[in-house]
Amino acid sequence: MGNRWKLDEIDSAILGLLKTNSRMSFIEMSRQLAVSDATIQFRIKRLKERGIIEKFTIIVDPDAIGYTVVAIMLIQIDADKHDASKIALSKIPEISEVYSVLGEHDLFIKVWSRSLEEINSIINDKIRSIDGIKDLLEIVVVERVKDESIFI
Repeated sequence: MGNRWKLDEIDSAILGLLKTNSRMSFIEMSRQLAVSDATIQFRIKRLKERGIIEKFTIIVDPDAIGYTVVAIMLIQIDADKHDASKIALSKIPEISEVYSVLGEHDLFIKVWSRSLEEINSIINDKIRSIDGIKDLLEIVVVERVKDESIFI
């Protein structure tokens, strides 16, 4: 199953600190974890080399920039249009996630907008216009209870 690495307590703790604040200094991490800053630096370098840490980034609060409506959509696609459809969906800026899934539907997407009117426009003008889209199941989210990346 590829390169899977078992994380020890220190690696897990480092990832937890970085998840909370990716700008935390090595010195502050070493103080909190009671290990040397050289150990922290070595461990982070190794986590990056192994592909466990892909990148350091920011998380934007969608509400703060006006994206207050989020919808989850399940999509059925013509089998021969699957690849082209998922690529086309991936290019729509308001779509933040695109997954191929098993079951009654073929794709799962997450769409952000500033209003219900805008999400309706995105659905009708951008998503439904993609060649191969057969059917959509739209679910408008009324409350985000938990929204974070995976962490072991």
